Amino acid sequence: MLAERAQFGFRILGSCTNRDACAPRGLDIGLHPVFAMVEQQARQEQERQRILPALSLMTGGEERAVGTASVAERRGLHQRQLLPLHIGATVGPLGSWGLSVIFHQLTVAFGVDRAALSLAIPAYMFAFAGAQLFSGSISDLTSRRTTALLGFFGYGLATAIAGLSWNLPSFLLSQVLQGLTNAFMTPILMATIGDAVEPAQHGRAMGIFTSLNTSGMLLGPLLAGAVGPYSWRAYYFVSAGWSVAIGLWLAWGFSRYAIGTQRAASPDRFTALRQLSEALRQQTRLVLLLAGVAFLTNAAGAGANYLFGEYLRERWQTPEQTIGILLSLYGLAGLLVGPLAGMLVDRLGIVQAGWLGETGMALALVLLALAPTPWLFGLGNFLLGTLTIASWAAINTLAITALPEYRGTLSAYVGVAKFLAQGVAPSWFTPLYQHLTPRAIFPGAALPALLTLPLLFWLQQTRRGAGQPVPRRPEA
Repeated sequence: MLAERAQFGFRILGSCTNRDACAPRGLDIGLHPVFAMVEQQARQEQERQRILPALSLMTGGEERAVGTASVAERRGLHQRQLLPLHIGATVGPLGSWGLSVIFHQLTVAFGVDRAALSLAIPAYMFAFAGAQLFSGSISDLTSRRTTALLGFFGYGLATAIAGLSWNLPSFLLSQVLQGLTNAFMTPILMATIGDAVEPAQHGRAMGIFTSLNTSGMLLGPLLAGAVGPYSWRAYYFVSAGWSVAIGLWLAWGFSRYAIGTQRAASPDRFTALRQLSEALRQQTRLVLLLAGVAFLTNAAGAGANYLFGEYLRERWQTPEQTIGILLSLYGLAGLLVGPLAGMLVDRLGIVQAGWLGETGMALALVLLALAPTPWLFGLGNFLLGTLTIASWAAINTLAITALPEYRGTLSAYVGVAKFLAQGVAPSWFTPLYQHLTPRAIFPGAALPALLTLPLLFWLQQTRRGAGQPVPRRPEA
């Protein structure tokens, strides 16, 4: 636009098309500042148009460059305005975390043993992790709105298929479909929230998001425990309906708050893709360290959880309703503590909060191994959920702040590592449970938590070396 104005102004001066041509005709007197300003503005506009594809990113489908943030980001949406995004975080775990409660019913229904049904875990998690290799980048380069809605409605369909399963192969297929579609939900919501809130609120926003994501781990076992005695299929049908309902709410929220409005694609999308690849290449060490922390954290906090129900049943003959309650305490802890964990991240710093969470997770797992009664086991599970949420609030905050231009991609990569850990967990924890002793799963989970501590230190040094200190909440 400014370039066009400059050309129009020069045309008004007749054959005077630049400062040098005007000087011989006497028009240069007093016009040097004007020409200088117009030419400078024209060059700035041309430069901005040149680098726009490289700097562009998508905030719910709205392309923006530095200085051209979306409506949502400029005004900094309040957390309650982001409620559909936060509540959407419950959908994925709600439809999967009830498996530990109905695990025994499924072995009977499909006529398989524990080892065979355990394949459902990697079927879901590998599909989830693999799809996140590209789901976040799709949202960065196209539209958060379209990507997320595809995920929610697809997840509803996949979960309904799980409820209709008639044998183990059909159930495993449904788990693959659930994993694929969930990859287009959770990381995309996290990136969208990062786009929409002010940087000073990132820690708090991720605390709330992680809290509600973890609450799905509470709701899943509760729902399965409530309807499981009547029909394990009902658990999946209710979860499918919840996914579709949240998808409709999100569609309204995207439109209501100007997040996710589809715009025309960039005329140079390949340039944007090359810039994304270059940004990731330059931050390879940071990305790998962050992925390593996410992998180990989920191995410690959730890797063995699918066997907790079996442990309670075999050690104390705990009924299914009670198992559902005890396992739901993990999610309840996240729901209650999540916002406080986000504030802790803002106050202490990401790495310091991560150290606190990881050390506490290891101690909580030791308490689970030593618990003498089911209810004390439940207390240990509550503590594990509390410390796990603190770790994830720190990791998720780093995921949306380390590469702001491509937070969708980095959030998804964190998800890849996170759920890859859960996918390979049965190959580690099932042999410990069956061939060593059931209690061995608890120290086996504490070990990954302790291994994150040196990685967090190296991650802190990497960010400082790159001139990216851990963000903290500004002083009032």
